[in-house]
Amino acid sequence: MNAEFTPDAPFAARSVVVAIPSPESGAKSLTEQLQEVTQQIQRKMQGLPSACVFQQTVFLRDYEDRAACQEFWRQHYGKRMPAIVYVPQAPCEGQALAVEAILAANTQDPANSVDFVSEELVVGHHYGITWYFAAQQTPPWLTEDVYEQSVASFRRLNTTLLSEGVEFDNVIRTWLYIGNITEPTFSKTEGETQRYKELNRARTDFFRKITFFEGLMPPSWSVPAYPASTGIGGNGNTLVMSALAVKTDSQHRATIVPLENPQQVSAFDYGAEYSPKSPKFSRALLLASGDSGVIFVSGTASITNAESRFDDEPIAQTNQTMENIEVLIAEENLAAHGKKGFGCRLDELAAVRVYIKRPQDYEVIRDICEREMPNVQKIYTFSDVCRPELLVEIEGIAFTQQRGE
Repeated sequence: MNAEFTPDAPFAARSVVVAIPSPESGAKSLTEQLQEVTQQIQRKMQGLPSACVFQQTVFLRDYEDRAACQEFWRQHYGKRMPAIVYVPQAPCEGQALAVEAILAANTQDPANSVDFVSEELVVGHHYGITWYFAAQQTPPWLTEDVYEQSVASFRRLNTTLLSEGVEFDNVIRTWLYIGNITEPTFSKTEGETQRYKELNRARTDFFRKITFFEGLMPPSWSVPAYPASTGIGGNGNTLVMSALAVKTDSQHRATIVPLENPQQVSAFDYGAEYSPKSPKFSRALLLASGDSGVIFVSGTASITNAESRFDDEPIAQTNQTMENIEVLIAEENLAAHGKKGFGCRLDELAAVRVYIKRPQDYEVIRDICEREMPNVQKIYTFSDVCRPELLVEIEGIAFTQQRGE
């Protein structure tokens, strides 16, 4: 995706860059690998003199490396330090890290600029649409009570956004990385339960009084609306969260459309057997302004209706996951949601993240992804998924231009 920082292409001002050290670099020092990915990002920014790195997500083989990484990038970026999220997941080919960077325009025009507020919050202004990215790493006061920790983390994200006058109902995308996601835990309320279920319970309780996207959705919308989201595993008992929020001015009002998959029960309608309080997220979310749009695809796995499919079959699970994404972003589904012309194909995604549970499945899963999405930037990491039987999960982002008849 080449960014064109122009007033009539508000979402083309968001370009995704994936930077990964070569597999042979796995034996090099952390500093050498940091230099390599930084150079890759700089090369991909050539020809965009106004571009800056707005946000980075860094997947780490060793989560303890995050302090050294942060210091490296402080030196590199200086006062233009993006918000950086460090995820405790190892890249699949042995590298110390893999990076997904979001670019934005940063010019002398306040309407097309970036405010580097802090290392946890960056604000991008682009011709009437303002983007807020908030990051929150595992705090030093991590406790065994997953519910309390999760609620506290949501509150910290909320406080970060409120510092710039942004309410949580403006959040359109969340990423929730919870270590040992399927492991058992004890809840004062639920008794013996699972770490992911406690995260879902906390999310439900935190979202209870929030009405998302009020005034920005189609007038006829009548079902629950939630941000797109990924809830995925991580190493250790970590808990990392980040969120993306948007606001628009009166002349550039966007439309937000939560997208559901006709092959799946909405996650927020799952039965109690999956979680005492169902996961509150949309399968995807379209943010459209004029004839431009961006689709945020939530973490997607081998689930139809509400049931997991193809136990212990990585190839079949990957194919089903790809089919679910294909149906979700297809023109037919966008038209069914009232946004005709905004659909796209799998290979038109700008970038995907592929989370793989078992190392022995990496090659077959990668082969399918490379065959079905040859032109899409990809990051592959090892990570547990939210149900023990699921072997792969994929999320993505697409920039779209409305097609005519």
